[in-house]
Formats: sequence, C-alpha cells, structure tokens
Amino acid sequence: MPVEPVLNKFRDDPRFYSVVWGKDLSIFISHQRLYRRSVYTSPVSCRKDRFAPLKARTATPPAPSRGTRPAKVVGRWWGGDCSRFRLALPQGSLRGLVGGRTRNRASHADWLLRSWTLFPVPGRAAMVTGRRDAKLPVWPVEARLAALLPDLLVFRKPRGSESELATAQGVLLGVHVTGFTALMDRFSLTCKSERDMDKLAHIFSYYISDIVEHVLCFGGDILNITGNMLLALWRVEQNQLSDIITLVAKCSLEIQEKFGIYHTREGQDLQLKIGLSAGRISQVIVGDERQQYLLVIGRDVDDVRLAQRLAQANEIVLSWNCWMLCEQCMFEVEIMREDEAVKLRDMRIIDPFDFDEHFDKCLDYLPHYRTSAETLRTALELDPHSDLDQKLRKHIMKNLLKKIDEGQPVEYVSEFRTVTLVLVSLEFHKTAWMLHLCHLIQESALYISTVIEKGGGQLSRIFMFEKGCMFLCVFGLPGDKKPDECAHALESSFSIFSFCWENPAKTKLVSISITNGPVFCGVVGAVARHEYTVIGPKVSLAARMITAYPGLVSCDEITYLRSMLPAYNFKKLPEKMMKNISNPGKIYEYLGHRRCIMFGKRHLARKRNKNRPLLDREKELEAFQMAQQRCLHQKKGQAVLYEGGKGYGKSQLLAEINFLTQKEGHRVLPLMLKEADSKQCFYAIQTLMAIFFEIDTCPAYYRQECLQRHLRGIVEEQLHCLFNDLLFVKFPLSFKVSHMDDVARQKKVKACFIKVLQEAARETPLIFLIDEAQYMDAASWEFLETLLSSMPIIMVMTLTPIFTLCGWAQHFLQSPQAILMPITKLATTSLLRMACWELGVVSIPQELQIYLHRCFGNPLYCKVLCQDLLSKDILLFHDLQKEEEENSKWETLSGKLSFPEFYAGPAAEVHSPA
Repeated sequence: MPVEPVLNKFRDDPRFYSVVWGKDLSIFISHQRLYRRSVYTSPVSCRKDRFAPLKARTATPPAPSRGTRPAKVVGRWWGGDCSRFRLALPQGSLRGLVGGRTRNRASHADWLLRSWTLFPVPGRAAMVTGRRDAKLPVWPVEARLAALLPDLLVFRKPRGSESELATAQGVLLGVHVTGFTALMDRFSLTCKSERDMDKLAHIFSYYISDIVEHVLCFGGDILNITGNMLLALWRVEQNQLSDIITLVAKCSLEIQEKFGIYHTREGQDLQLKIGLSAGRISQVIVGDERQQYLLVIGRDVDDVRLAQRLAQANEIVLSWNCWMLCEQCMFEVEIMREDEAVKLRDMRIIDPFDFDEHFDKCLDYLPHYRTSAETLRTALELDPHSDLDQKLRKHIMKNLLKKIDEGQPVEYVSEFRTVTLVLVSLEFHKTAWMLHLCHLIQESALYISTVIEKGGGQLSRIFMFEKGCMFLCVFGLPGDKKPDECAHALESSFSIFSFCWENPAKTKLVSISITNGPVFCGVVGAVARHEYTVIGPKVSLAARMITAYPGLVSCDEITYLRSMLPAYNFKKLPEKMMKNISNPGKIYEYLGHRRCIMFGKRHLARKRNKNRPLLDREKELEAFQMAQQRCLHQKKGQAVLYEGGKGYGKSQLLAEINFLTQKEGHRVLPLMLKEADSKQCFYAIQTLMAIFFEIDTCPAYYRQECLQRHLRGIVEEQLHCLFNDLLFVKFPLSFKVSHMDDVARQKKVKACFIKVLQEAARETPLIFLIDEAQYMDAASWEFLETLLSSMPIIMVMTLTPIFTLCGWAQHFLQSPQAILMPITKLATTSLLRMACWELGVVSIPQELQIYLHRCFGNPLYCKVLCQDLLSKDILLFHDLQKEEEENSKWETLSGKLSFPEFYAGPAAEVHSPA
C-alpha cells in the first residue's frame, strides 16, 4: 500500500496522537485528539535554533516523499519527548488495520482506543497510569525537586527573613478548565471500579500537560496547578510589560485554538476560560523551618481571577490594568465592563515573521528561558547544590520527599486511595493591609499545620482568593494512614475553627468542610513541570460545601458515619443546591465534643453469626473459661484483656463470649467505646452503671423511679441525690450531701456503686464486656481496678496495641488478677475456610489461595479481598453436579474430606479466569 495515503488517513483521524517516521512506522495514541509534538529537523540545527521549543509545539510534520528517508526525529529529553515510547507495527498488520475491506477507519480507531492500556505510554501519561514500556531517564534528586516547583522558588535569592514580602512586576496568565467538575460528578455516578476513575485522571492529565508545556515554550513560569486551574507568571521589569503582554496574549490565543475544546466520550466537553493581568505582584513565603508555602498576592492577582470569572468558555479576558499597559493597537478587543475588563478577540499580526522577531526580543527579558530543544526548563539542569536541595525540600510534602529519596520513579508516585480532605476557608477584613494580611496568613498557617500534623494529616496547599485564603489538608496519604482518621480530621477542624473564632478582629469568617472518599493522589502536569495534587469528586464537594454552608464545620455523610463519633456531636443541615454536584448526599454540622447528655448504648461492635462459628480461637476462649473458673472458686475478680491489631477478630471474639455467658445465665454488661469517650471523665463507668440499673433505655420521665427501685434498701435515701449529675436524675438535695465537697462526693459515689454491685454479684455472676478499652478514660480505669480487688467480677476487654495507655490502665494490667492475651493470626487452613464462606463455595483454585497467603493471617484482609474480587466480577463460578454435591455433603459429614474441598454453603466452585 502506498505510504502517503496511509499517513493521510491517520492525519485525518482526530483521535490519534501523531504518526512519525524513522526506521519503523510508530503510532502514538492520545485520548480522542490529534497533537503533533515531534521536531522534524536535524540535531545540529535544532540546537542552534533559539525558537526550537516553540516550533516544536507548532510545526506540522511533512509527509516524506516516496523513496526518501525522513529526517531524524529529535525530541525533548527533559520535556516529555514521546519518541522513546513507540508501538512498532509490522507493515502487514498496519495494512490490515487501515486498508482492509472488512474494517473501516472508525472501527480501527475504536479498536486501538479500547486497547490503550496495552500500549506504551509517554512519560507524562505514565505519571498517572504507572505504566511504562521503556525506562525513563534517571534524574538527579535536585532535578526531580525542581520539576515540582516554579522557577520563582528555584531561582529565588536567599533573604534575611523568609516571611519578608517581596514585590516584582509581571504578567499573570490564569487558565480555568470548565466542565471538569461536572465530568467528575458524572464519573462519580457511573463509576464501578478504579478503572473508571483512572480514565478521569487520564483525561485531565493529557489535557493539562499539553497546556503546561505550551506555556513553558512561551517562557512562562507555572506557579501552581490546583484542581482545574493553572496559574503562570512572566516576571519582567516594568518597562518590558507591554512586550510580554503581547507574548502572553499570543500564547493564550494558541492555547484556545489548540486546546479550547476537548470532547470526551462521556459527553461532557472540557473548555477553557483564560484571564490575563499585569502589574505589581507580591510574593511571600509562609511556614516554619520544616515546611514552607509560596503565595502570590496583590491586586493584580485578584484581577486575574476576576478576569477568569468574567470570561465565558473559549474566551480570553484582560484585566483593565493589563489593557492599559499593553500595545492596544495590536489587539482586537471588546470592552466588557468599563474600568474592569476587556475581551480579547484576536491579534493584528499578519506576517508570521513579525512574531518571531518579537519573540526573539522577549527572550532577552526572560533570563531562565531555555533555548535548546533538549529541555523546557533551565531549572532541571542546575548543578547539585546542598543549599538548593535543602531550600527546595521545604516546599514539598514529606510523603512525596520520601518516595523521591527512595528513588521511586515519578510514574509510580500516583495512585488512587481513600483519604479524608479538610478544606479551611478564612476570610479577612477588607481593611487589612498587605503586610498585616501576610502576618495573619503566617499565624494561621503555623497553627493549622501544627494541629493537622498532630492529628496525622498534612497541610497540602494554601490558595489565595479575593477575600482571604484556603488551606487544603489531607489525612490518609501514603505513610500517614491511621485508624480513626475521620475522627481526627473532625477534631482537628473544630480546634482550628475555635482558634480562628477566638480572634474576631483578625478573621471575618471561618468555614471548614470535611469529606471522605477515593481520590487520585499523584503527579499532574508535564514532565518538565508537574505538581503533586489530589483530584476527585470529593475535592469538588468540599469546595462546594464551603460556599453552601459558610461559618460552619460541615462534613459529608461518609465522614459522619466513619468517624464513629456520638450522634449528638452532629447536626443535620438542610439540603442545598450545589453547582455541578447532582447528589451531594446528607451534610452534617460538627458541633465538637460536648458533654454527654445521654448514656452510651449497650452494644458491641459485632454480632455473632450463628451460621459461621468462630475460627481458630480455641486458646483465647480457653483463657476466658479459666478466668471464669478462678472467679467462681476463689471469689476474686478476674480480668482478661485481648490485645491485637485491627481486623484480627477481637470484636468477634467478644460477641462469642457474650453469647456463651448469656447462655449460661450470667448477667452481661456489654459496652463499646469510641475515641471521643476517652475525653469524658468517668464515662465508661457512668454508662456501665446506667446499663446495670436499666435506665439507659427507659424513658426519661421513668428514669428516676427505676433508679430509686434499684437503690432502695442498699443506699440511704438521703444519698440518692449524689447520682443527679451522673445519671441525669433530679432527687432533692439532702442536708448531708450539701455539706460534702467535690472530692467527698466522688468517693461516696464510688462506694455506693461498689456496694450495689457486690449485692448483685451474690445472686448471679457479673461480667463486663468492654470493646476498644484503649479509649477508656483514666478515672474509669482507676475505679475498675478498685472493683477488681473488692468483689468477684469478670471483666473482658479488647485492646489495640498501637495506642499508648494511660498510667492507670498500665497499673491495671500489672494486677495479678489481670491476664493479657495476644490475639494471634489465623492459621492458613482457617483463612482458606473463611474465604470459602465469604464466596459461598466449597473450594477455591490454587491461584486464589496464593493471594490469601498474603493476607498474613488477618481475617479482615481476607474478607476485603473476597469482597473486592466479587465486586469487580473477575471470578468464575462452577456449579457442581448433583452427584458431586451429594458426595461433598456425605464426605463432609464423615469428616474424612481434607481441606479445601469441603461443603460450605451453596454448591459452587471458583475457577480462575483463563
């Protein structure tokens, strides 16, 4: 087949990346859009050409004539060259794809696009997907750090004070991607797996990376890439602003022309709104010696955001100051608002060489512009320097620094994970002048970062907006995943909220939103300039909640449920419409830790499943039974504390003990504690005694009568008023109690409790079951130790070893009547049996058993693995024949069948897909 028609067919298809010619025909696949980015010239001329990076973005590759060999393709080694990642197709297969009679061009493109995960991807795409075909260049650490930061920081001269306010002249370019929030909302409604979210990240990465590289080719400095926005700066002298505005305007027009509309298969188009401003730019660094953040502030920074808001899709808007400073005769504009903004329609440049000369002139104003085709940024080729390394490290998150120091490739940094997001919005008074505003931001940043890090999170970014600033904090990033992260996020948020409201003279309005869910955490942008960020529907929801519920600490329903905090610490908020958020769900206001105005509930974390007996916990049950026998024969209290990590089945073990003891006729008082309970003095004993007196479930008007019936004949009536505050009753204050001080009253209350419990233990043994005992307050630990040594009672508790216990808890564990029993991991046979129960089968293949071995004996890991396999529909089930089912039943009854081929549940067998 002739060469040129093949090339033309691929050129006409807007979904292909480019077709380049070298030794073999190579195809690069993009996401539904054509973009040519290879340089068709010789290496020597490419290095001599000062405009090579710009021409690389605009040149159209010529089709080679027949019988001639095309010039060597030269790409940008540091800037994301794609020529190293190619799919070489034999001519026969290419002929079959393009020229076959049974397939049309659309079907060929669809086949290739459906199979994109099997193809090599360029470096910038690999940053999102984690897939690569060839080894990426090994960068020095300094270059990897510089790629994450703007030139404004890399080439910043050291100052006496980091918080010093510095000013400069420059031109700002703001690009806003519209439709991305709506696209995320559409994905959130239809997503069934991480693969769908992976597509979303692909779309955004491909789209934004082209824009980033285009700005870099025009000499711009990418200040930040935040969500669906990009901010770039051209820093020059005041007398150079007019020429640079022309350059930036040309860059904006080309961006709109090439990337203005991006059609997605989901039907939601991505479009661009661009704003330009020029004038005085102020920069300040806030933070401490460990972590620092760069902020650009000033009137012209606000102007570029105003221009973005005034612009419609596919429009470019100049701020009024930018319009006053530019060469107005070179622009075709439309006045939008007098003294506010103008809309740029086009430039009056006829001869292409005119702009080349102008570009050559502007290069003299940009000292850090790289003129060779090997790189898009000079910052990536700086010599290693210890001072520079330390300076850059302060501006990068610690979890990302760890990955860089470990030598992990940049394409492996990105991942999807469930995190908790905290967005703090601070609005300051308009009368605050610039330097005072910087001090307010510095003070707020230090306090917020301290509180967030104490709770296990990280302050990721600081955004400036017209009336104040926003702080984006993330809990659950790699290396920071901890239990109860939702509770920690809520507590940290309320502490920040209280701190800011205590200074009304400094802060006008404080709004905080918390969301939890899966997001993309990783690198976004081009290879030469990218940033670590979080993207996902939950990020957009947090931003919308700030606007919908100002002046509150609000959270979504998932955060409310996963925090495991008492319901009385929350208040359901009315539903409100949120832009591009079709189903935000229930939103709650977090009220902070308040004194418990009700009792805890008598329940445990797990309920016993009669169809699934406890697996491999005979030793743990034997320890409880031995303690029970000693208590009955020696008439002394006994305590058994089961210690194990998350997911090892401690709560399931308590549920089994609860069932067995109630079956024997013992009186059981079950209680599960939460982290918030540790901050309420005597809360555990208060709830246990309310359960004992049976006043935790009775109506409030009947509570006093019920308590009086239990106390009658045991506690003097004139002492009943001691329980007013503790058990929420209203007995009249007696003369005897009125003459007691607080310490005497507390001692008397404890003595009365012991007396009541001793009387009850004579009739039937008492058993306390306390789940998550590490959350018990110190006063309750002290009382339980006294109780243990004064009466025959059995206490069974569970502990998580990662928590540091208080002094009274450690003293309790040292008691000779207390036994600490570690929960061991499940045996392999038990773990496999559990997997069969979860899947409802009688046997599983060897491949799945290998995966189960990697669960390290943790039942929770096994359960989550099985649920994940079922949800993703990657298992094949084989129904047994009737005779096989009967044989399986008979062999199970005879007890002669060895594991894993035994009968359990529905008759089915799991097979691995071929």
